[in-house]
Amino acid sequence: MSAKERLHNLVDLLPENERGAAERFLQFLVEDGGNEPLGEEDWKEVREGQEAIARGEFTTLTELKRELDL
Repeated sequence: MSAKERLHNLVDLLPENERGAAERFLQFLVEDGGNEPLGEEDWKEVREGQEAIARGEFTTLTELKRELDL
């Protein structure tokens, strides 16, 4: 199965309420995602984010929705 076919399958499996977010992300990738390679500062921030997640320092989508009354 090709990557494109896997993407189509994943989209089909998405709950209806998550499809807008997926569409916006894919649109971002098409428009902006590949224009410029990540620099060293970008990679530093990625590593810091990964380390924070490993320490459990994050907010789940459910928690965020509750905080925002969504």
